[in-house]
Amino acid sequence: MQYLHLDLKGIVPSEMQFYSWLDWFKKCGFDGLVMEYDCRVPWDTWADAGSPLFGKDVVTRLVGHAEKLGFEVIPLIQVHGHLEWILQNESYAYLRENGELNELCPLQPDSFPKMCQWIDEVAALHPNARNIHLGCDETWHLGSCPECRKKISGDPLQRGKMGLFIDHAAKLCRYAAEEKQLRPMIWDDMFCRDHGASLKSLSVFPEETIFVHWKYGRNTTDHLDLIRSTGQETWGASAVRCGWIDHHWKALNILGDRLDNIADWQKTDLNLIHTTWGRPNNLWNLYGPWEALIPPFIAAGNPSGWASHPWRLFVRALDEALLKAERPALENLAGEVLRLPAADPMETRAKTWFSLGIQYELMHLEALTLLQTDRCLKVLSGHGCRDVRRDEKWNTLRRTFREKVEEWEAELELFWKENQLSDFDEYRDTRRAGFFLDL
Repeated sequence: MQYLHLDLKGIVPSEMQFYSWLDWFKKCGFDGLVMEYDCRVPWDTWADAGSPLFGKDVVTRLVGHAEKLGFEVIPLIQVHGHLEWILQNESYAYLRENGELNELCPLQPDSFPKMCQWIDEVAALHPNARNIHLGCDETWHLGSCPECRKKISGDPLQRGKMGLFIDHAAKLCRYAAEEKQLRPMIWDDMFCRDHGASLKSLSVFPEETIFVHWKYGRNTTDHLDLIRSTGQETWGASAVRCGWIDHHWKALNILGDRLDNIADWQKTDLNLIHTTWGRPNNLWNLYGPWEALIPPFIAAGNPSGWASHPWRLFVRALDEALLKAERPALENLAGEVLRLPAADPMETRAKTWFSLGIQYELMHLEALTLLQTDRCLKVLSGHGCRDVRRDEKWNTLRRTFREKVEEWEAELELFWKENQLSDFDEYRDTRRAGFFLDL
């Protein structure tokens, strides 16, 4: 079974566009959706937190449409780490683990009841759900506050920091299973972090708990046998998109490593969740829109469809040009991308996005040249080497570049409006920062 994870804290389409995406995801061949709502719904549990885009009525309609298409919909919430959007608010600061914005202290008296309240709220939005994903990955600050350190030192089982994690996660898994009749799922990376030493404590989890092993790089199945050896049901997780070098300002990411990661996971016999991250966390930068991910979406939902897809050579050539920062190759690909065949409207939109992305890469290379030139000219001026004609030419180059950027931003805004995407200003401003427009 192939499930597609959608991280809604990133750039998302409007409700009406979302329906088109759901139809297209079904066409791709996915069996289910894992919906990570994060900050985008006005949760009663977390009043005044987040950046809501979809009311609960919209969620109900979207889930209903997905279920009519035959998708199983699994809601995903984070109940321990990755809670910046909540904990950055002063009204919830008391829940922080040792003052950290991204992690809940599991020993704070309100932590468990608040998470149960949130599970109740999510379950009410998904009356047909069979599973609920409770997150629980990357709790890096585990056991750092005074109360947690005291608890660790007094643990008769001497489980260390993982004892706190296990008690908190297992208790919430039991609540989901026993009170909501929802099969709980959690990420398994915290167990892999201690090389499986804490797996002997899994008996406190409900036996129906599903552990999801995510690995986004090479050696996909490293540590997978740690969790599988326990007899617990295990799923795998690839990344359609995750963080990459220079993701703070890049418009395009390398797709080949995503395609390889997906293909490696598909060689296993596991149910798979193909994760689609929208940003590293709520306090970091946005990645691009879903149009940037058409090739890995196709590969994840329909491997044979991607194996014969006419874009394969283009994607390979684009990756190589991006990695080598080759201007002539990128210029050729800027023309080639618009000539690619498109099987449906989503592929047509993807072609436009790739065209915008390649233009951005070319402008960034030009901006680097301009920045280096600007610095050298300032040094020369400091040594008394001034040339009026050179300065006039230089000012013309800078003005022409600014005009080019303004034209690109206008095309970007048009793309955003036509496809009804969120967060335009933030996305434009972070990408503009890569142009060094203070030249």
